[in-house]
Amino acid sequence: MILEKLETYFSAATYAQCGEFETALGIMNKKTSNRQDIKGGLKMSQGTVKKTSSAFIIPAVGFGALSLTLYALLLTNEGRIMDIFTKGGLYAALPVGTAFLFSFVHGAFASNLLSALGIEAKK
Repeated sequence: MILEKLETYFSAATYAQCGEFETALGIMNKKTSNRQDIKGGLKMSQGTVKKTSSAFIIPAVGFGALSLTLYALLLTNEGRIMDIFTKGGLYAALPVGTAFLFSFVHGAFASNLLSALGIEAKK
């Protein structure tokens, strides 16, 4: 009970420091009911969550495995890859395409992993 009040006071103080005085007053004046949380001065029910963290685990594991596979293939076949990439002409586009592929796969893995851990960017 005391921790909830303290959290409410700190939340209101944070909004007041940012210049959002109406939101701060709303937090101080609102009382929670029916086990709903007040976040940002608005009531948030459990149904407002778009995607659970468990929905990101399978893509994170898949993209992580694909990323490890790509790195393993690159390191075990570096001689052949170097021969192909240094032929010149249209083959010069292969290193750029490979970099985009690695970047996409690793980025998708990192994004899904962070979402599965519950870490999201500020909006």
